Amino acid sequence: MGGLIMRHNRLTVVGEPRPLRRFRNCDWLPVFSGGHWELLELSPDRFACQFETVTDPLPALQRLSRSHPGLVFLLAYETARCQGLAKAKAGRLIQHRIRY
Repeated sequence: MGGLIMRHNRLTVVGEPRPLRRFRNCDWLPVFSGGHWELLELSPDRFACQFETVTDPLPALQRLSRSHPGLVFLLAYETARCQGLAKAKAGRLIQHRIRY
């Protein structure tokens, strides 16, 4: 991949069954420019997966949460020498990063 930094992400989405089903059925992965995703959990009120990106996932997380305001999005991500946790709901983003 040359000089690209691969970011490893774990996305958890929680909410009422109907809005969550709408989210799962939409084409959400291209919003992150993501690839190589794997389903981790699927229940009526919770969806979790892991995937990789080469771009910062936070702007995409904020856009998705704005498009699905009834859901809560939690994203754990890791890049070279940085780990982070973000929560987004209705376009509002809270994040914490630890650099090491």
